[in-house]
Amino acid sequence: MRLKLFTGILLGVAYSWGLAQETRPIDLSKQPPMTIDLRYSGTFSELRPNHFHGGVDLKTNGREGQPIYAISDGHIRRIKVATSGYGKVLYIDHGDTHTSVYGHLSQFSPRIQSYIKSEQYATKSFEIERYFSDDKFSVYEGEIIGYSGNTGNSFGPHLHFELRQQQGQIPLNPLDYGLIAEDNDPPTLLGIYLYENDSPSVDDLKVNRRRIPLQQVSDSLQTYYTSETLESGPYAGIGIEAFDRLDQSLNKNGLYRITLSANNSIVTSIQFDRFSFEASPLINQVIDFEFEQQSNKDVQLLFKKERHSLEMYKRSANLGIIPLDSTITKLELILEDHSQNKTRALIPLKKSDSAKIYKKAFTNKAIDSSFSSAAANVTITALEKSMVSSAPLEINFTSDTLYITPEDGFLNTPVLARFTFSDSLLQRITNQKVYFGKVTKKEELSFITAVENGVFETSIRSAGKYAFSVDSLPPIIEAKNFTRGQNLKNFRYLTVNLKDNETSIKRYNGYIDDQWVLFEYEPKDNTLKCDLNDLVLLEGRHTILIEAEDAVNNRSSYKAQFEIK
Repeated sequence: MRLKLFTGILLGVAYSWGLAQETRPIDLSKQPPMTIDLRYSGTFSELRPNHFHGGVDLKTNGREGQPIYAISDGHIRRIKVATSGYGKVLYIDHGDTHTSVYGHLSQFSPRIQSYIKSEQYATKSFEIERYFSDDKFSVYEGEIIGYSGNTGNSFGPHLHFELRQQQGQIPLNPLDYGLIAEDNDPPTLLGIYLYENDSPSVDDLKVNRRRIPLQQVSDSLQTYYTSETLESGPYAGIGIEAFDRLDQSLNKNGLYRITLSANNSIVTSIQFDRFSFEASPLINQVIDFEFEQQSNKDVQLLFKKERHSLEMYKRSANLGIIPLDSTITKLELILEDHSQNKTRALIPLKKSDSAKIYKKAFTNKAIDSSFSSAAANVTITALEKSMVSSAPLEINFTSDTLYITPEDGFLNTPVLARFTFSDSLLQRITNQKVYFGKVTKKEELSFITAVENGVFETSIRSAGKYAFSVDSLPPIIEAKNFTRGQNLKNFRYLTVNLKDNETSIKRYNGYIDDQWVLFEYEPKDNTLKCDLNDLVLLEGRHTILIEAEDAVNNRSSYKAQFEIK
């Protein structure tokens, strides 16, 4: 251990003096980010709500505190601590070629933790972000840089790990760089969908969908499917619902490669090896978005619009649209995981002999309309082609509720809403705490933004129902692991419950004996936690004060005394 530490110090000096001349190649089989058996809860480029997954999620045996290692020599470029996103996260540059990312950490290694904590105290803020030059935090391959956790938008202890091309910060598939993922099971095909129309319009195809009946070729070939010859419109496209399972995991993970051929000629080839974050929002255009909203099924389309720039589409002949005639076109679909396990399907198609009227997609014209109610006047602005869907875009305003339908339609560009409130509602805004939110499927109002004056503007990025409400209740602050007057001499942590039942917590501060102290906030369990080892508490009586403010500026405080004796 001493030799490894000494080597790390020498490497740090080398980086500081500019002596590192070459970038070592990334080999994750040699040095993975964790040394326990790697089991996956998420793989690269999986279909996630509104984005592709930019890395892999590695399980940590359901516990926090697993040591996390630097995968190669380099220097820390960025550290961020937040209650959302990746939570506590490290970004390490390896030479000038790659960046590795380690997200949802519980804490950093001692030297990094010490620095970040000093910055948090200096700025009196738990949330913090810092960028560094090459000589601030050099790291060596295999050095412990932090410990796994469950911070940020995480729903269980795990490590979110990314490998990026440094130029442009392009996410790369870590499995292509040696990260071990034992996988002996072929992909699972849940369904194939046929999209058809009498025109080669991608939008028109998407509104004519039907599931293709499949049969296994034989009991011994359970990964090979076929269908009877199907009749279709003159133009066809294919969508698939599928997942892959890795060994020792029941999670439904993403695929690595999808290939669709027609009469042995490749129509579409997709390989999940890289993509740009800028292109990630295109996910809602390469899945059947309306069907996903209706059924909660993720169907990936193997045809696409010409403007799509996703690098994972390696080939897309004729945009993946298949022209048909009276002869049979043999489609072959191959689904493949990173271990080259394959699942196949053979689908014979031909153009239907009988004429059929196909549905056409609705494309909205530019909208600049005004609506009035007793509560407010609202002006709605939407660009042409804001929504292309199976039903026309409609916008209405009744009382204090804004409706944008169809609710399962996808907004390509946001709708701008500008509200001018009536005198009666303006009085409520002045005397109460009004906010704007989206009505969920459970008929609850999900907070978007506070309303602070008589003219209010917001960009709406998804269809649905929106409304105003009043939050008159301040945050709730309660002691969690201590009582008033208690002796806390042997306590390591002081924990307080902090939550807001209507909107969200905007800011908070904690003090002991009138001095600001660091309380870490975890919204998932509404907990503030203070490490008493940060402080020097003499024997005697001490006072704790917590002040909090919610998203609409309701304030509350909690004050209590405790003993050290």
